[in-house]
Parts: sequence; C-alpha cells; structure tokens
Amino acid sequence: MKSILTLAATVLLSAISVLAAPPVITPSGKSVTSGRLETARIYSPEMADSIDIDIWTPDGYPSAGRYPVVYMHDGQNLFDAATTWNRQAWEIDSVAGPLMADGLIRPAIIVGIYSKDATRVGDLMPDKPVAAISNDSISGILARFCPGGVKGGKYVEFIAKTLKPFIDAAYPTLPEPEATFVMGSSMGGLASIYAMCEHPETFGGAACLSTHWSGLTYRNDIFPAAMRGYLTASLPRDNRHKLYMDCGDRTIDEVYIPYFFEMNALADSLGYDNARLLTPFFPGHRHSEDSWASRVAVPLRFLLPPERQ
Repeated sequence: MKSILTLAATVLLSAISVLAAPPVITPSGKSVTSGRLETARIYSPEMADSIDIDIWTPDGYPSAGRYPVVYMHDGQNLFDAATTWNRQAWEIDSVAGPLMADGLIRPAIIVGIYSKDATRVGDLMPDKPVAAISNDSISGILARFCPGGVKGGKYVEFIAKTLKPFIDAAYPTLPEPEATFVMGSSMGGLASIYAMCEHPETFGGAACLSTHWSGLTYRNDIFPAAMRGYLTASLPRDNRHKLYMDCGDRTIDEVYIPYFFEMNALADSLGYDNARLLTPFFPGHRHSEDSWASRVAVPLRFLLPPERQ
C-alpha cells in the first residue's frame, strides 16, 4: 500500500511540475509572408486546460522598442491557409506587415489563441448574458452546442490574467490598456467585446467582425436581448476604449444584420463617438476567413493608428 501511495504522489507531483513549468517558445512551422511566427503551449488555470498560441512579430522586431499587442481568437486560422480546415486564413501577416512597413499602423505583436472544435462555442460564449436567460428557454441548446459548459468568463480571464502576463514577460510590450487589444470574428466577436467589458483595465479596444449576435438561438431575440442588456450595463464609458463592429450580408452574416445595427445604435447611445466607434457594413462579404482577410486592415488601422510625429 505504501509503495502505491508513493507512486501516486510521485505521479501527482510530476503532473503539477509539468503544469507549473514555464511555456517554451519555439519557431512555428507555419508559412508567413512577413515577420516571424513563434508558438507555445500555455497552461490556463482558469480553463483547466493547455492552450496553444502563436506569436507574430513584425519585420524589424525588436527595433521599435516596445510594442502594442493584439490578441486574436481562433489562432489556428490566422496565418497559413495551408494548415486550416477550409484552406482559408486571415492572412494577418500578409495584411499587417505591409501596413506597418508603410507606416499606416504602428508596429505591433499579434497573438493568436487557438480554439478547440469540441468546446469552442462554450469557451467563447459570454456566460453572464447566458445566465440571464431562463434556463427553460435554452437548456436543450446549451446541452447540444456547449457540452463542456459556457466558459466565456473564464476564457477572457485567461487572456487577461495568465496569457497577457506571459506575453508581457517574454516580449517587449506596451502593457497599458491603450496598447492592448482583442479581436475576433463570429463567436470571437462576442468574446472580444466581452473581454473589453469584463476587463476594461486590461483591454483598451475590441474589434468584432461578423459578430455572432444571434448567439445560441439564431433566429429569435432571446440571446440578443440578453446581450443588449449586458452591454447596456457593462460597456466601458470612460471615453478611452475603442470599439469596432462590422458585418457582411452573405451566408450567416445575413442573420446578424438587424442585431448589428441595433448594437451599433446602443454603443452610440452610450457615448461612443466617431473617434471611439467604427461600424462599417460590407455588402457582398461572406462569413469566412477570406472575407475577414479582405477587410482586416480596417480594424487594424482603427486600433493601431501611427503615432503622431
């Protein structure tokens, strides 16, 4: 019995040691057209899981000194279309690199946070709006689409409390909220605005492309109403935070159109002016990485304008 207990303790200590070990940053095997791409796996105590990340640094790094950071969701779909499920990618390196080289945006570090197919919806779904909905209305939907539970609060806490300190320690960043942004599409759009609302002291801006405002309920108003109530109470109103929201009108984006205009009007009513709010509409754009790649320069230029000379 003693030997079994000793073995169990050794295994437990070994597991704890592995979880506590600092992440190892290594070159990524993905192809990029500019800059350098590195990768790491970081343990999230908030999510009780290990999460893969990619870290892109631009050409000339680290000559700019300290860098703003953009945290992006669905990191596996950002850089190299040859490695994605649908052979599409945001091509963020191909877009951001030339913008930085031409002085149209500030040099920045981009961190891609991988999602996991089995739990993605629940991991990115804002939990507080869901909690405000009658359980009878969505219990079956939650069981179907979020088998691991709704963990959006834990996910954005992971970015703010675990991932960001790691990036700030490993790279020469500008750690203040005015230089820390979060961006994503679809469910990642929900996660981005949620991160800024839940951690306004950390994230100074959010870019939400083709945001999945319909949530778990698609063609009825249950989730959008809950999200509207949450944003009314929680959107930062200090005239310092920046908010970008856009939408196309093809494929799934067509469903979002009424909610897109509704949420834009809400942000405007809460004091977001033209300097802090940008809400373009993109006719003909689909709910796809190709469409997001074709317009991601717009939120990048909004979040990362060049410094005044």
